[in-house]
Amino acid sequence: MAIKGIIFDKDGTLFDYGKVWGPIVRDAIYAGLQTIHIPDERKKECAHDFMKVLGVDEEGNTYPDGVIFRHDRLIAAFFRVLKVTLHYHINPVKVGMLFRIFLSKDEKGIAKRISTMEFPGVAEVFQEAASRGYRMGIVTNDSTVSTELFLDRMGIKKYITFLRTKDSHAKPKPNPEALREFCQEMGFESSEVAIIGDTLVDMEFGLQGKAGYRIAVLTGSGDIEGLGKKADAIYPTLHDVLKDPVLFPENR
Repeated sequence: MAIKGIIFDKDGTLFDYGKVWGPIVRDAIYAGLQTIHIPDERKKECAHDFMKVLGVDEEGNTYPDGVIFRHDRLIAAFFRVLKVTLHYHINPVKVGMLFRIFLSKDEKGIAKRISTMEFPGVAEVFQEAASRGYRMGIVTNDSTVSTELFLDRMGIKKYITFLRTKDSHAKPKPNPEALREFCQEMGFESSEVAIIGDTLVDMEFGLQGKAGYRIAVLTGSGDIEGLGKKADAIYPTLHDVLKDPVLFPENR
């Protein structure tokens, strides 16, 4: 069947995850470490270890096995965090406080940070897709408020007819519930929907939901080896998807 709808992930798909979230994660981690009172000479090392567990560091490097990219492996992540706490002799309860600081994103701070950022090529992709009649949705594990801030900044909110965030009732990816809801609302078969994401979780989301096409981009986890096993096509960035022979055959 021909593709009629596209579901996009947000973080790491619409933009480079490390460049946008790396500094935000760094600031949150350091703010948390201030409450833990780690010796100054060990703060940088400790912060880097926690960032690596999360999946991004202060230089904007990403790690495919980080929690933010593999939230389907929370138990393994718990033991990785525990290992770091034991290494630095930190009370695990205080580490819980640290991660709460990270997870409770400050929408005002995010809005201020992205207000000066550019997201080249994103609006063009959505405009091209809309001109071809594709119905488009966003499925993300970010909050609704944060997601809408990004969509507004990128100028693509008008193209989105379906939105599922961590605040929605749908089960998080890779559970295919959101894909089924998209199909039901649009009147599509799952084989008529393409999934575009940056992680194995996104690809598994498409596989479990029997999506017709799965595209991976390398601006998130960057796990080209893992993604290659589950994606039908892989591109360096979202803008490169405009060359895809299935979604945009006229651009070949």
